[in-house]
Amino acid sequence: MKITLLLLLSGIAVTPMFAKPPADIQARLDDWVKDQPGGVSVAWVDADGAAFFQSGHIDAAGSPRITPDTQFELGSVTKVFTALLLAESERLGKVSRNDPAAKYLLPPDDPEQTALAGITLLALTTHTAGLPRLPSNIGPNPDANPDPYAAYDRSMLIEALRRDGRRASTAGHMAYSNFGAAVLGEALGAAWDTSYADALQEHVLGPLGLKATSLGVAGSPSPAELAPGHVGDKRVPNWTFQAFAPAGALRSSAREMAVFLTVCLGKDEHPMRAAINATIQPQHAADDVGGHIGLGWLLTDDPAHQVIWHNGATAGSHAFIAFSPTMDTGVVILANIQRGSEALGFGLLGAQPPSVKVTTVNDAAGYIGRYPFSPAFAIDIKELNGTLRGQATGQPEFGLRAVAVDRFAIVGVPAEISFERGLDGKVTALVLHQNGMDQRALRGSLPPPPKEVFLPVATLREYAGSYPLAPAFVLTVTEEGGALFVQATGQGKAPVFASAPDEFFYKIANARISFQRDARGKVTSLVLHQNGRDMPATKAP
Repeated sequence: MKITLLLLLSGIAVTPMFAKPPADIQARLDDWVKDQPGGVSVAWVDADGAAFFQSGHIDAAGSPRITPDTQFELGSVTKVFTALLLAESERLGKVSRNDPAAKYLLPPDDPEQTALAGITLLALTTHTAGLPRLPSNIGPNPDANPDPYAAYDRSMLIEALRRDGRRASTAGHMAYSNFGAAVLGEALGAAWDTSYADALQEHVLGPLGLKATSLGVAGSPSPAELAPGHVGDKRVPNWTFQAFAPAGALRSSAREMAVFLTVCLGKDEHPMRAAINATIQPQHAADDVGGHIGLGWLLTDDPAHQVIWHNGATAGSHAFIAFSPTMDTGVVILANIQRGSEALGFGLLGAQPPSVKVTTVNDAAGYIGRYPFSPAFAIDIKELNGTLRGQATGQPEFGLRAVAVDRFAIVGVPAEISFERGLDGKVTALVLHQNGMDQRALRGSLPPPPKEVFLPVATLREYAGSYPLAPAFVLTVTEEGGALFVQATGQGKAPVFASAPDEFFYKIANARISFQRDARGKVTSLVLHQNGRDMPATKAP
């Protein structure tokens, strides 16, 4: 009897406490999957431990069921780990967050060092560096490519940094940039004199104890349990990466991410504690998302129930990870279904999703109208419940957030729009500020284009050649099939039409080109007339 009692007491003493997830979590997951191909794996972590829940299959019904060890693409959740690499690299004295990325990616005496000095490691991880979402040399509509980042290598990324970085806005507004995250990761790898993948493994994944979390690097074998993505009923291939790995290449499981969340919520002296604490400090307002951004992480502003979170997506997969230090709980949702799980995740945590900052505008109706830049391209300004919306020809509608009188940030894009007024106080024009350029459009209709005239092919061929407007920005003029074309560096080829000998105009843009000749009649230069500027360029030998 005495021995039995001791055994019983011993058993009580070592019985672990169990996590306490919401009682209806399984029902919510089953409803979320709704019998579609693919499934979802969830880890719930709190002060009492971790619990795992799954619904659905690897593929269609009849295929293996999802488990806590099923591997999923994390997409942009990777940016959290890239930010951790920044924080840990700074803690170890290898970098400073205020270092320019060019310090590590370009030679020390490179002339672009000065022009790119504002693109710091901190600005990259907070999406305030002014870089576009994707670089200009990645090709048209890469997201429609079955494996859009597989061929994009480090040399292409550095080329894009030179080209696009020079035109980046330094206004400091947050505009989400996969390009910026890629530059950050490559710079950190270079700081450690190794690859991003090796630096991440040595300084982040290894210390966190994540043994089954890896990068989907082009040419490398995939994990055996990697789930294929699904878009509706269609199965789609997994993505692979080279230079864009820091923006979205991680693959992991719910069990592994539970280990990570446990460290994030822990109060112990974990080797990564200082780096994690550094990443969750607010750095900048995230007006386009709601709340603030830390290093990588997004932070809600509810002091009683703050949630630190990030989401991610590839073609056919979606990930959401979040934790609340005030509630001592965390959740990760991994799915091989193309469907957002943010509302589900915040709901499980008993929190409200962040809301985008909306600015109402006095006399919003005064801005409404069409602002054509060319006969084929215009920006339409609309009003919705006192807020301004814009839409460029052939593009999705975008929001506008006031930053000054008559000046607005374009939500989610590193660009701004300002409005000009006439003497009567009425809006007369719009100026698009993007990529270091100011493009002006009058409100209303464009004047009719010049009358087109015919020039002989022999004359057109005299204009052919290269005309550098800047060392890295060249207008290339060619004659093709009896027509004249002009192609700017990093842009598509466009036809120009003669209005007189040596005078040409665009039909797709509000711009003209004047060719100039020397005393012998030889074409020696051109002048590009656009946005009120006259930009000369001498013909290359």
